[in-house]
Amino acid sequence: MRERYCRVCGGWHQLDKWPHDCMPVQNRAQSDLPAPHFISDAIEIHSMHDGNTYTSKAKLRSAYRAAGVVEIGNEKPPPIEKPKTDRNEIRKELRRVHAEYNV
Repeated sequence: MRERYCRVCGGWHQLDKWPHDCMPVQNRAQSDLPAPHFISDAIEIHSMHDGNTYTSKAKLRSAYRAAGVVEIGNEKPPPIEKPKTDRNEIRKELRRVHAEYNV
């Protein structure tokens, strides 16, 4: 005879004769559908690219592809290369400003 501690009532019950009142409460947020994590194509979104309102994700993405727009999601954007500073040009500009304003 195997028993297990019941978290609902705090008692011990036999595994093959578990009381109905002590069954765990079902989560109401969980769906009874066979595919509860179905992602729909329907959406109402105002495109920042062309200003149109789209009701389908597929149509929005096809408009993006036609225009050459890259849609960025969770992936990291490519690294931005910082331009090299030309120190000689900076020195020349500082000398010019110094000569112009320190008369």
